[in-house]
Amino acid sequence: MSNSYSAEVWLNEHRWDALEEALEQEGTSIEKHLQNYLIDLYREMVPWEQIEQIEALVQQENLKEFQEREARKVFSIFRLWEAGRSLYLATENPTDALSAAQILRECLRAGTVRSEDYVKKIRGAYSISSERFDELVQSRLENTGRVAGAFVLDFDFQVFSALLIADGWKTYRFQDISAAAYHAFRKEGLTHEKRLPKFLERLNGRELTGQDIGTPLKALRDLQPGDLSIIGNAGHIGRLLTFQAVCRDDTVRMEVFGPKVRCGNTGSWLDIYASYDVARQKVCDRLDLLLYQNRDARPKAFVYKLSPSECALMRAAMEEYCQRTHGRSLSDQCAELYRQEAAAPPVLDGGSQPLDLEPVTFEGDIIESDGKLSFYVPVTFDPDAVFGTNVASDSNGDWLNVYANYDLETGGPERALAVILICGAGNEFEFSYPLTALEREQLREKMQDYCQAQTGMTLEEYRQELLSEEPRMEPRPQM
Repeated sequence: MSNSYSAEVWLNEHRWDALEEALEQEGTSIEKHLQNYLIDLYREMVPWEQIEQIEALVQQENLKEFQEREARKVFSIFRLWEAGRSLYLATENPTDALSAAQILRECLRAGTVRSEDYVKKIRGAYSISSERFDELVQSRLENTGRVAGAFVLDFDFQVFSALLIADGWKTYRFQDISAAAYHAFRKEGLTHEKRLPKFLERLNGRELTGQDIGTPLKALRDLQPGDLSIIGNAGHIGRLLTFQAVCRDDTVRMEVFGPKVRCGNTGSWLDIYASYDVARQKVCDRLDLLLYQNRDARPKAFVYKLSPSECALMRAAMEEYCQRTHGRSLSDQCAELYRQEAAAPPVLDGGSQPLDLEPVTFEGDIIESDGKLSFYVPVTFDPDAVFGTNVASDSNGDWLNVYANYDLETGGPERALAVILICGAGNEFEFSYPLTALEREQLREKMQDYCQAQTGMTLEEYRQELLSEEPRMEPRPQM
């Protein structure tokens, strides 16, 4: 990349102090004025044709430097499961299996075995899409050196999986991982490199198989109306609203789920969870079952796959529960929970294909609101394939509004697209669709061109003009 030059200027200190004080009162500084003057002088003295060539060269150099910087990054990636919800994370602070295990041990010792507590302890963690996770998994398998560790933690089944380059995925119970981390850190003064073999040695022979983790249940008969009833909200995590269900009686439990979930001892019980995906406005096609027995402190986990007709039955049960308990529909109950939460919009990570930004365009006015510029993205692609939603369907009147936002403070595109689901019933839900650094750079170029066409100014010029004005609030466009 080409260098930048600085110019030294002189002014008597009394004059400097007086000028600086006057400019501070206007919310600016000598440096900003001189910088703006230098840019104006450059545009005034240099021919426009030459400026266009120079700016194209600068953009090429910036993009090349960005791509080289991206290629040097080393990632660690995580997939966290809890209550049927999957969260994908990455960090550019390399984390190996021992470090990931030590984080889990800290959570277990604190008595907080929840995904949200684990996330807080991952330094520099941010959300990524499922496609990005799969891409980095492949990079790990190919031993490119770009991925220091890949992990899956299932907080429902209490199991930890790590991707080994030579052996693939290896899975262990949380307690075994915690014990191995304790063994590795028991002796003080050892380097991390010497602790790692002790950690792996302790895990030898404790690997789990698929049968150990959770057993799929084969239906002895299909669910019928009245077999299951909803007894409460089990939780609202991200885009999923989870309900707890119970069987009408022991006969139903045996006929539908079979003898593997028999509650034979006093004090044993079966928890059944059904989830509703707000982004898809559909019931998830699985029931998660946890069997608690006195002789084993850990629950046994099972999965029951729902057919389309059984999903319809579960939706009817959820609707009945929401009307009976809250006096509102299932969709209205989801909207109420969204209004009550102050957390960031849930991530959309269920699409079957990534978003191709090449044909993406903008439409309408550039809206300034809440310290950002919003560029409306018309949905000319298959939204369900990209976002994992269910709006391209004749069965509902739902649609999406998509926005690419530009942060006026940082001077760059936000890390995710804002995806607004508008339901035919009138409820709105906001989600985020994560963008890679390269995708954000592509969006910046598109924003630059659109801003020039709409305002006659570059994105940076428009940003500086807005920042120099008095703060003003504009309503978001009606959707």
